[in-house]
Amino acid sequence: MAVNNKNTLLICVCGGSGSGKTTVSKEIKKILPKNISSQWICLDNFYRKDLAKTVQNSSHTNINFDHPNAFDWDLAFETIKKLMNAETVQMPVYDYVHSRRSDKVTIVNPVDVIIFEGILTLYDPRINELASIKIFVDTPDDERFIRRLLRDKNERGRNDDNVISQWRNVVRPMFKTFIAPQKANADIVIPWYRMNTIAIHAINGAIQELIKSNKI
Repeated sequence: MAVNNKNTLLICVCGGSGSGKTTVSKEIKKILPKNISSQWICLDNFYRKDLAKTVQNSSHTNINFDHPNAFDWDLAFETIKKLMNAETVQMPVYDYVHSRRSDKVTIVNPVDVIIFEGILTLYDPRINELASIKIFVDTPDDERFIRRLLRDKNERGRNDDNVISQWRNVVRPMFKTFIAPQKANADIVIPWYRMNTIAIHAINGAIQELIKSNKI
């Protein structure tokens, strides 16, 4: 695990859609010492503004939200780098209802620990270089599909046909091509069907050692 020299820990949490990345990120945030400040950052906030024009799936009419080219990697890297250099940043905000990056921003101040979560957070080599701990959440495909189906219907107003079509034509092939290979960049691969307490304890131990060595 590469330790950055800015006294800020960057923890990347990666995995397929519906894998449990957000749950893992929340658990990490909960186990941090009370005197350690933290900020959760979602990769979704860095979808490209011109996404509809630049990223299309050749076999499907919908935008391909799971391709690496869907994201503004320069903006993601610069935002994280500035935070790690103790600079306040303007964080873009993603609009899940309309499936696009909004014109809104939120002000984020420097913190001790950044938790960067998303389907491709281990994709960009520059961000990998900054990361202190790199985690891949490994969940069976059927469980991920069920979670995505329920989430998109209940929280995002999608119907069954839309969710199934997007899964077959975009989500599943992009997982195999771009997301699953990121396991090779991970320090820790977590099997995640239900709460993996042992894995969270292991992550906690790694965090405590890094905090101690960085003297935050």
